[in-house]
Amino acid sequence: MTAIRRTLILIATGLTVVLGGSMTASAAFSDTTSVQQSITSGTVAPPTGLTLVDNCTTTTTTVKRTVYTSPGTGATSTTYYNSTTTTAASSSNVQGTTTTTEPGPRPNETTTTTVTRNTDLHVTLSWTGSNSRGTNGYRVSARLANGTVSPLMTTAVGTTTVTQVQDADALVYQPSLLVSTLTTYGWTADSPRTRVLSC
Repeated sequence: MTAIRRTLILIATGLTVVLGGSMTASAAFSDTTSVQQSITSGTVAPPTGLTLVDNCTTTTTTVKRTVYTSPGTGATSTTYYNSTTTTAASSSNVQGTTTTTEPGPRPNETTTTTVTRNTDLHVTLSWTGSNSRGTNGYRVSARLANGTVSPLMTTAVGTTTVTQVQDADALVYQPSLLVSTLTTYGWTADSPRTRVLSC
């Protein structure tokens, strides 16, 4: 009985030392984590001096086609076809297609004219980069009228100007832009937003 009791005491003593050591290590690690978390993303400098240039262009495509219909057989054939495309600056988002058909110009002919208009939004955004330690790039995002923030692109640390073209239908969401500093250690900092994009 004495030997068994002695063995149990030794085992209990050993567990106390092991668990005690583990608890101490755990507490120290917890303290270290707490210190790390006290450093906030406020130590990362956001991009500054955002400059926004935006404008719209409307592309108009006009297709004219003349079809001859045989009065005897009803067979049809194209006697004229022409397509032209022009692009011009636009102060608004113009979209849509219109089609008109009229007789002529010769007997048994009809001419159909289809006009398609599409407006693109051109955006150039530039900024002054962050001088924070570990900066390794930037993320450009759009903030929509409903508060949603949608990432658009990321750039390398030396790139501080971006250009994008997209359909002007996006203007219905009233987007503004912001740029975030990205770092090698995962912290970020957001710039102030630009004005809402427009034509």
